[in-house]
Amino acid sequence: MHDHLEPESTDLDAPVEETRVYWANVEFTYEEGSAQHGIFEGGIVYAFVRAFDVREALDKIEEEFEDRSFGIRVVDYVMEYHEVPWETEEDQLHFDGVAALAGSTGEVFLDSFEVYERR
Repeated sequence: MHDHLEPESTDLDAPVEETRVYWANVEFTYEEGSAQHGIFEGGIVYAFVRAFDVREALDKIEEEFEDRSFGIRVVDYVMEYHEVPWETEEDQLHFDGVAALAGSTGEVFLDSFEVYERR
């Protein structure tokens, strides 16, 4: 008679951590190399991205800003985008849609730029 042995557990058996959509409010500057450099000082923008955690989300946002020649002044927050209540139904539909795009593509989406002019 043979005893049935269970195979040893491997890392492959561990539950797969799921990505989530995160969003951030970022104050930025237009750096040399940006089309807006010298025209506008910078601004504030929402960034949406799919990531495993806040650290990865921030890393992806920083990389996107670097690719666009934007400097980051302040990141006000990075949090999971989950049932965020907006003031109007129009805003709710818009930002839920942007979050869905970020979730389905894995790309960083920047939306609702508010820029300020050079002093």
